[in-house]
Amino acid sequence: MLACTETVTLVRQVSTAEGDSYSCQVINGVSWFEKTGSALSASNGEAPTVSVVVRIPEAAAPKPLPQAGDYMVKGVVAAVADRKALDGLDGFRIASVGDNRRLRKRRHVVVRG
Repeated sequence: MLACTETVTLVRQVSTAEGDSYSCQVINGVSWFEKTGSALSASNGEAPTVSVVVRIPEAAAPKPLPQAGDYMVKGVVAAVADRKALDGLDGFRIASVGDNRRLRKRRHVVVRG
């Protein structure tokens, strides 16, 4: 896989009876690709959008795999106290996860947001 030079942090929200907490897992050697587009909205007209695709080689894939609703942040994040701590960081909420580890070559996990 090409351009697997980025470091990201997978941030998972853990809900318990005491409240929410966040776990951070750093993943090295991934590919981060951003694409700018536009979307139509009834209230705002046309607005710019950014979609991100992160490809994680099989050898670097975390266990368990990321899930929709988790967060992915570019770079290293040591700790997150609450959801607001993610504001201003270069990251996104995960919309979908694809498992391409059954391919013969370039086995990876693809994360979209």
